[in-house]
Amino acid sequence: MSRTLLIELKTTASVIQLTNTLLTMKATMTILAVLAVCLMCITFSEGKTLVSAQELRCQCVKTESKPISARHFLNLEVIPKGPHCKNVEVIATMKKGLMVCLEPTAPWVKRIIDRFLDSAKTTTS
Repeated sequence: MSRTLLIELKTTASVIQLTNTLLTMKATMTILAVLAVCLMCITFSEGKTLVSAQELRCQCVKTESKPISARHFLNLEVIPKGPHCKNVEVIATMKKGLMVCLEPTAPWVKRIIDRFLDSAKTTTS
């Protein structure tokens, strides 16, 4: 064999080896990209679970003890104490959409709860 033919054969073998290496790297990168997408999906789905775990604690950090007129309320939710929270929680949804935690021991809050319960009884009867 001539020297030129040997150089061409070595060059061709190098090109084939380089092409195989590039194909292997491309496949590896594709696998890594798919793995990264899978990990992101798992992370985001676990995040949804963590959000629901946050509901297992008190919802009211601060309560309002100053009287608010009941005509501003759209809804009133009373959450009894339990394993999620040691306090009874009273959450008022205002007509403007704002949610306010009320002090459940305040006399005016007890009166409003009684009124809401009475109105619920008359509408279901």
